[in-house]
Amino acid sequence: MWNSPFMVRVRANQRWTLRFWLLSAALFMLIGLIYWPWLKIPPGNHLAALYLVLTQIGWFGLFAIASMLITLPLLVLPRLLFRLLCTVLGLAIAVLLAVDTQVFEQFRFHLNGFVFTLFFSGGDTIEFSWLTWLIAITVAVLLAAALGVIGWLAARPQFSRRMTGGGYAIILLALIGSQSIHAWEDANYHRVIPNYSDTFPLYYPLTAKDTLIRWGLVDAAKVEAERRRASKLDHIPDGHFHYPLSAIAAAPPAKPMNILFVMIDAWRFDDAIGAATPHISDFARQSLRFMQHESGGNSTQAGIFSLFYSIPATYFTAAKSSGRRPAMMQLLADNRYQFAILGSAALDHPPFDRTVFSGIENLRVTTPGKDQATRDRRITDDFKQFLDSRDAGRPFFGFLFYDAVHGYDLHPDTMQTPFRPYWERVDHIMLDNAFDPTPYHNRYRNVLLYDDALIGEVLAKLKQQGLDDNTIVVVTTDHGEEFNDNHQNYWGHGSNFSQTQVHVPLFIRWPGMAARDIDYRTSHLDVIPTLMTRALGVTTPMRDYSVGRDLLTPDSQPRHLIVGSYYNYAIVSPNELDVVTPDGMQTNLTPTLQPLGRPANKEALRQAMEEMSRFYR
Repeated sequence: MWNSPFMVRVRANQRWTLRFWLLSAALFMLIGLIYWPWLKIPPGNHLAALYLVLTQIGWFGLFAIASMLITLPLLVLPRLLFRLLCTVLGLAIAVLLAVDTQVFEQFRFHLNGFVFTLFFSGGDTIEFSWLTWLIAITVAVLLAAALGVIGWLAARPQFSRRMTGGGYAIILLALIGSQSIHAWEDANYHRVIPNYSDTFPLYYPLTAKDTLIRWGLVDAAKVEAERRRASKLDHIPDGHFHYPLSAIAAAPPAKPMNILFVMIDAWRFDDAIGAATPHISDFARQSLRFMQHESGGNSTQAGIFSLFYSIPATYFTAAKSSGRRPAMMQLLADNRYQFAILGSAALDHPPFDRTVFSGIENLRVTTPGKDQATRDRRITDDFKQFLDSRDAGRPFFGFLFYDAVHGYDLHPDTMQTPFRPYWERVDHIMLDNAFDPTPYHNRYRNVLLYDDALIGEVLAKLKQQGLDDNTIVVVTTDHGEEFNDNHQNYWGHGSNFSQTQVHVPLFIRWPGMAARDIDYRTSHLDVIPTLMTRALGVTTPMRDYSVGRDLLTPDSQPRHLIVGSYYNYAIVSPNELDVVTPDGMQTNLTPTLQPLGRPANKEALRQAMEEMSRFYR
């Protein structure tokens, strides 16, 4: 039986798969070298260098070992079919790794559920040029060829059993060594090595504080103090979302004002007023102009959530699970406001239909249109039609969310293009630290000019209908947009918490208030409590439904603002960024993203912990 054709085939497949996945491990390690520009080794820290080398071998080698274990039940298959399936699996892993390196290079996070949602949810959230597709296909073909060569080499008799065993032994020893180093450094509160963890995909390194304490190898008191701090910065204790803390009490004005939010996705502060925004610039001259205003996020989800809920974006999941809409939106509904919620981008990615706009009757989640510019045109026309057909005896709340700027959706045949030279085609794969951002930025400005004209139509319609005197108009954005301003190869948004990505425009035209510059620090977290108290007659204490302040009342107290993203957050102080990852790891940076090399501001951490736990019970 041992020499039967079946067993001969199984043994042949076994020998081949051991060799194939060992050679594939080397390919995975080579791809993984693309992450290394973000692994900074302090001078003289030889342990960090050793750890990174061992992790590179052990972790990417583990990908191959795990894949091999998956294929073991298939050893009984015919030889060619078995080898084909292994090659396809190896190619899938190699391609995903290659894609992940590009995602990490652009955004500093790895492939995750959110990224896959953006890729596959439809619409124009992420668009790729033909050149990007060509390069991607070329890379995939090269990887397929590499796997083909690996499969051929794995079948060569020169590949001895000793070589195979030695290769796997090196991988396992490297994995054990790297995890032992990490466990020791983490337990002893040495932060350099644990801070590397976010760079490697799917990497959750070993920790062993309790075991090392039990063995008397580390200071128990020091470890316990660090455990308490990290747990508070990571996940707030379990509890239900308790928002607002008390019922909203209000004395509505006899003549309630309309409220209109006009938002441009990914709008830079330095492009707020100027040649790219003539209509908005004219509007700003009639408005309150907030010169040091910061978003509550560097991404759409965090920016809009923090704006309307007036609480940190760390509550997003809890708010979504509860289905509880913002306190102001509930109050507007109670006061019989009419709603015109019009988004060029889909309102279910991120799920604002289950959060900010939960409970809105007949909410249009997606706007018809072949591209972002067309949909921006559509929401403008739809809002003007709403103004014509609304019940004039009831106040209204409007929300217009323009998306063409975010997508750089330029159509030179139908749009003005005064900003030159401009990038005729966006190729993200071309972006690096040496790339000249001017043409890319000019394309952005040309699209901004298009959206500015549409917003000009909305403002003109309000004036035509005599609504200027009783409509509060808020013009702002969800976050900024970076063109490598910090010279660290950051492009777009959602990747850091520098002022380029969080310092945003805010103009409010408030009937009865004189236009002026407001030159103290304000936040998205302040907008809703200001509207609720000053426009809607709310008497409930602000802290019961907000962590913000009144926009129009200067406060000498230092502000430590919680600014969210899709997977981490930062405590943004005037001269410091304290970035906290999901595992509680903390990095202290200057506003220009340079390491500070000192402990975080304890008062900032204390305030952040209070604000991130206030609305749980």
